[in-house]
Amino acid sequence: MNIQKFYCKTVPSILIAIFLSTAGAVFTLKYVYKFPDLPLIFDADEKLNRLFFYLNFYVSFVIYGILLYIGFFASRVFVRSTFLTGSFIISVLLVYILEDFFVINIFIYSAYLVAVSFSFPAPKNGIIMALSIALFIVSMCHPSFLGSYSSIGVFRSPGMTEMIPAVVYLTLSACGMVLLRVFIDKYIQTAATVDHLNMVGTKMSTLNNRLQELVRNSSEESVRKDRLRFTRDLHDSCGYAFTNIIAITDAAVSSGTLETDHTQDTFTYIRKLAVEGLKEMRNLLHTIREIQEPYMKSIDTIFQLKTIFEEVTSIKVDVEWGNIKHDYGPAVNRVITRIVQEAFTNSVRHGQATNILIQFWEFPSELFMTVTDNGIGASVVVKGIGLAGMEERVAAVGGRLTIDSPKEGGFRLLVTIPLVDIKYPL
Repeated sequence: MNIQKFYCKTVPSILIAIFLSTAGAVFTLKYVYKFPDLPLIFDADEKLNRLFFYLNFYVSFVIYGILLYIGFFASRVFVRSTFLTGSFIISVLLVYILEDFFVINIFIYSAYLVAVSFSFPAPKNGIIMALSIALFIVSMCHPSFLGSYSSIGVFRSPGMTEMIPAVVYLTLSACGMVLLRVFIDKYIQTAATVDHLNMVGTKMSTLNNRLQELVRNSSEESVRKDRLRFTRDLHDSCGYAFTNIIAITDAAVSSGTLETDHTQDTFTYIRKLAVEGLKEMRNLLHTIREIQEPYMKSIDTIFQLKTIFEEVTSIKVDVEWGNIKHDYGPAVNRVITRIVQEAFTNSVRHGQATNILIQFWEFPSELFMTVTDNGIGASVVVKGIGLAGMEERVAAVGGRLTIDSPKEGGFRLLVTIPLVDIKYPL
């Protein structure tokens, strides 16, 4: 169940229905079934006057309820304000019709106050309710501003014994509704935060599993290819040298005698083969030592991260590659990939974003990258472990990281990396 819809729409609509039903029931019991003396609307017989009086109330009452509910459920502020204003005008007409200051009219006002309280956030709803109460009281104290009934004259103004309880009741009701709205907003915010954290935890767990799967698959494929290449190189270089050494040695030993004239040439050649084999072995070991993480061999890895991230989180990611290359060396590749990965995590965990834009551009002396999301942003940027780690990685390659939250909302990372040879790994 949607908690916000339940507490801010369903429950208030039930309260409005209760107030309106009570007002209608009290009117029916008092004026229809008990048949007291009714004000004469026109110079006509009593039966006709009663008919017009009932129609006047019930028609206005139904229109009031319709306008109130339309305004309450309207999604656009302009439509909501227009219909609630119309319902307020109808409520004033109902005040003009009835003299029951503390019974029927109070329930009519209470329904309006509930609608206003849950249609606008605090403290705006409190201001609107205060102005509405003031106008309610004025319309009660001056019922003659719309004219008077023909045979009866102007309705009487309520006395202090009616005014004071009504004002106290409406004021306390308005204050209670504002506090209730604030409490519900806090509760909904807390519940939304808990739900968001649970959702983030689930998505981040799934995302991490997918990334580990990507690394594992990339590693397995890379290991397989490297194993084939290493065995081939070993066979072609070291194997060739060692095979020749063994063959020449066996030939020399099996001859039974070592001719002095050929001994020096034989061992010189054997040594040459051993030196070349050792050199090839060292080159191969040096190559193994410089192998990068398989999924960070180029910045094309970002496309793989983007695909997995969109699938797991349903957040749209747009990448503008600009004029960049596919490979900027192990250090820069790793920095760019890690920053994108951390930006993705922050957008889900903190920003509640629905769209992320990544832009690249290469200038003559530096590489420029921005990561922008459309999340909630932050009035003050607090550098946690993730952002601090980004700064350290960018600084390690001589670059700069700028973090800001644009006025239009969202969060933005600006990374500038100089295009120079980085001689140290991250």
